[in-house]
Amino acid sequence: MVNVGIIGAGFMGGMHAEVYNNLPNARVLAIADIDPEKCQMLASKYSNVEALTDPEKLFSREDIDTVDICLPTFLHKSYCIKAARAGKNIFCEKPITLSLEDADEIIGEVDKAGVKFMVGHVIRFWPEYVRLKEIVDSNKLGKLISITCTRLSPSPTWDWERWLTDSERSGGALVDLHIHDVDYLLYLLGTPVSLYSRLSNSPFAYGHVFTTFNFPDGVVGIAEGGWDMPDNFPFTMSFSALFEKGCVEFNNRFEKTLAIYEKGKKEVEYPKMDVEFQATADTGGNIANLGGYFSELKYFVNCIEKGEFPTLADGKVAREALRIVLLERDSINSGKIVYL
Repeated sequence: MVNVGIIGAGFMGGMHAEVYNNLPNARVLAIADIDPEKCQMLASKYSNVEALTDPEKLFSREDIDTVDICLPTFLHKSYCIKAARAGKNIFCEKPITLSLEDADEIIGEVDKAGVKFMVGHVIRFWPEYVRLKEIVDSNKLGKLISITCTRLSPSPTWDWERWLTDSERSGGALVDLHIHDVDYLLYLLGTPVSLYSRLSNSPFAYGHVFTTFNFPDGVVGIAEGGWDMPDNFPFTMSFSALFEKGCVEFNNRFEKTLAIYEKGKKEVEYPKMDVEFQATADTGGNIANLGGYFSELKYFVNCIEKGEFPTLADGKVAREALRIVLLERDSINSGKIVYL
């Protein structure tokens, strides 16, 4: 049994608490947040979960072996390091932090402590993205030619003290939202050869980014991410992947979310998604479906139980995703193509 303490009782803390509550080999013993009302409200949803207004108390509890950090990004470094020095396994929400220097410091402390460490790049576990990875790896539709990824959101209003739209504390949509698709493209295709990024005229700093990636073997990737859509615009994530022998399309707003268009066939294939856990948690954010989060945390908890270090989204993976989005920022600021 993995005993968990969650730091942060906001949107992601609520999502993670609900997942752990449905995992047979994990249990939440405490939830910490500086907002006593929010913390008590989340803790009271579950049996025998202590609400703490001092996150430091989690680190001294011997019965807690794992800390789940669901705090604003600018706090990730300090709490990851505190958890590592306390000998706790760590799950940290993405992005790992805001600078490569801080990421290296976190990874160094984690390695020194010998604890398990994973960062929440959940798209690697999202059913439709998992299926696309399988199609690419199997060569079912031949060579991948191009892929377009889109992630659009209304302005985030569920966050504490509006930290998300403060680029100094979040990195903007570039680092907080768009990084999901960047990490997935790296997972799918490896390091790009070059990239070129532009911003739209968003009211938020780094609030809406458009990037063209050139990958080895001539594969072109285009990713758009923004959180400046109207308040009544539904959160949208999608991709369109063109292959030699067909196309795979996903949109979370479609009734049949995934479609495979294979050359030479009249019928469109709508594969049923193998979702491990069908449930929702209304915690005030842009996604309520627990499916991808369930698979992600199940993987992390199973790694801890087996004594294995998680590799699908470890510190080095998270650092690389951060490195690429920071190069996108360089391209935005310079107006030039960045060659890697």
